[in-house]
Amino acid sequence: MELLAVDIGNTSTTLGLFDGGGSLVKRFDIPTRTLTHRALTREALDAPLTGIAHPAMIAIASVVPWASDELIVVLHEIFESATVLVITSGNMPMKIDYPNPDELGTDRLLGALAAFKLWGEREHRPSIVVDLGTATTYDCVTSDGTYLGGAIAPGLELGAEALGQRAAQLPSIELSFPSSIIGRTTVESIQSGILFGGLAQIEGFVDRLHHFAFDKEQPIVIATGGLSRLIQGRTNMVAHFDPDLVLKGIKIAAELIGDEPKEELGQEEIVAKG
Repeated sequence: MELLAVDIGNTSTTLGLFDGGGSLVKRFDIPTRTLTHRALTREALDAPLTGIAHPAMIAIASVVPWASDELIVVLHEIFESATVLVITSGNMPMKIDYPNPDELGTDRLLGALAAFKLWGEREHRPSIVVDLGTATTYDCVTSDGTYLGGAIAPGLELGAEALGQRAAQLPSIELSFPSSIIGRTTVESIQSGILFGGLAQIEGFVDRLHHFAFDKEQPIVIATGGLSRLIQGRTNMVAHFDPDLVLKGIKIAAELIGDEPKEELGQEEIVAKG
């Protein structure tokens, strides 16, 4: 079935349209701040959604609770016949070994689910997902698909912004790798510290997670998030780079939830149906 996946993040909201064959055929981002007002949301969505095939289902995951309500109303106005599904930790179709799953960002669980279904399940190996966005998150999934938890660190961009704000004599920088790890100017030195330092943090942290959680197994490492492009080609530790991992996780979750008996589904799951 055609499915519109919606990932509401702290900075950006990403929408992805999957065709009946399961391929991602359109993807675009809008600023999450536009979701504060229905008219702004409609204006931001009208152009990119014009002319696309009407999806049978709209599946939404959000880490910004206030942003979901207006978006659901607007999307249901645009696609009146679509079922709207809200994916939460409560209806996530995976085993979660975590004391309080409600504390988890849904995007982290969806990335973990996608990593397991796309690679870990097939290869019978655990997975570590590194998501480079506003924060850099690390998530561990066992070879049988159980989510274990992970870690949250400041994102690369956040680190650069904080340095510029707190150190009066340091300039703002473009977030890109310098030609050498040894900076020869102040800008190059900051770039080196943020980018090469960030890469070293990622590699070192993944190595620690590997030995702590999967000491006798070789985990598959997947990188996602808008800033993952910065480290692509610069490390051999990451097996797969997939910027659309969370969107794929939304699609996978929606399909698995749809296959479950209706009496087993969470209360919040289906919020509107044409």
